[in-house]
Amino acid sequence: MSTTVTLINVFTAKPGKQQELAKTLAEGTRNFFSKQPGSLSSSVVVGGDGSKVANISQWRSAEDIAAFRSDPRFGEYMKSIVELAAGESMMGHMSYSHAGGVEN
Repeated sequence: MSTTVTLINVFTAKPGKQQELAKTLAEGTRNFFSKQPGSLSSSVVVGGDGSKVANISQWRSAEDIAAFRSDPRFGEYMKSIVELAAGESMMGHMSYSHAGGVEN
């Protein structure tokens, strides 16, 4: 099992706000999260249903996630997200992956 921590946030956008939410998540990742200690990767996935957007990121440790969440900028960022969507978060370790024909 990997020691990398995966953080998955799934949001349901308010009607008509899916694209704005995806843009806000991408900008937050580009300008803030990706620059935090322990940030390894991040993706924004837009659902085909017109409402769901997922943000999937990988971190060196749960402590790194806690540190960025305690940054005052995180609270301000989350206010902008809450205006666009409701969401839930899950943190865990990868137990299986498949990429390019290689299983891990």
